[in-house]
Amino acid sequence: MHLPRGGWSASGALCVLGAMVIALGGCGSDEVEAQSCDPGERFNPVSGRCVEDMRGGSGEGDAGVDDAGVDDAGNVSDAGEDADVGGNDTGNLPDVGVVEDACALDMNLESDVVCEFYAHSASMLYLIDPFRLTIEEVRSVPEGLFDIDTHPDGRLFGITAEGLYRFDAGSESWAMMAPLSGLANPNGLCIDTGGQGYLTSYDELYTVDLESGAVALVGETGGGFSSSGDCVIDKGNTIWMSSAPRGLFQSDDELVWLNGDTGQGSLRGRTGHADIYGLTAAWGILFGTTGDGKLLRINSTTGTADELHDFGDIVFNGAASSPAR
Repeated sequence: MHLPRGGWSASGALCVLGAMVIALGGCGSDEVEAQSCDPGERFNPVSGRCVEDMRGGSGEGDAGVDDAGVDDAGNVSDAGEDADVGGNDTGNLPDVGVVEDACALDMNLESDVVCEFYAHSASMLYLIDPFRLTIEEVRSVPEGLFDIDTHPDGRLFGITAEGLYRFDAGSESWAMMAPLSGLANPNGLCIDTGGQGYLTSYDELYTVDLESGAVALVGETGGGFSSSGDCVIDKGNTIWMSSAPRGLFQSDDELVWLNGDTGQGSLRGRTGHADIYGLTAAWGILFGTTGDGKLLRINSTTGTADELHDFGDIVFNGAASSPAR
């Protein structure tokens, strides 16, 4: 029986994607350039260490205009501006910088651009590059971690049955911040562009104070919708939730839009995939991660999800957006 991951299971992302937070910090910044790594390695600004360079290329970038429409001077071509991804409307997005815009499904994979977001299993925090289709272990996670998400300022938060956690990328450590008062078995965490946190638990939507851990009920989702494992908020501050299958003969999760004022859910469509326990909004694209190790691209207009990659035996319990979504 497909149930939301609650207290009983450890259910449970920027150009820099951000480590899942993708906190990524500063793709191409002087701070990153100043780090010294061995040949064949690159400095990961999220984990703060040198890792194997899986990106290819010389590490110095190619001259001219890359596939994402960004030239060496930082100018965006018409081709790059007009790209529509994931069914999301990219025509009226806020200006988050050309570095972010360079992260795209048609990007130049030989470039230096770092595009990663955080995802996690019951035991490990990962960095996923959804374009180069690579995955990197960061460190272990708190026991019973249900879900994670990234604040617009780059901080990575997580939730367990016991409380609210924050990840320090510099020391690669988790710190318990506050108990989640007034809520049991939350399985989805999402943060809007203003820094307001939300939690999903079964068929209910809550707000959560990311400093005190205080929780307040927004409302019920209705329609028989029940959180499959995550919620996410995109650049337009739209709240999306993966909902467990409804009905005896349905096996795939559904993409549901949630009203942030009432909690009421509205069906966008069936995804065609089960166990979507992680949702990520990054670079104007909606991604999903599943309990059987799959990385999905989700069309927010139809709800349909396409498989981008299969990472094998990893059971993804949650995912986080990039700070700029």
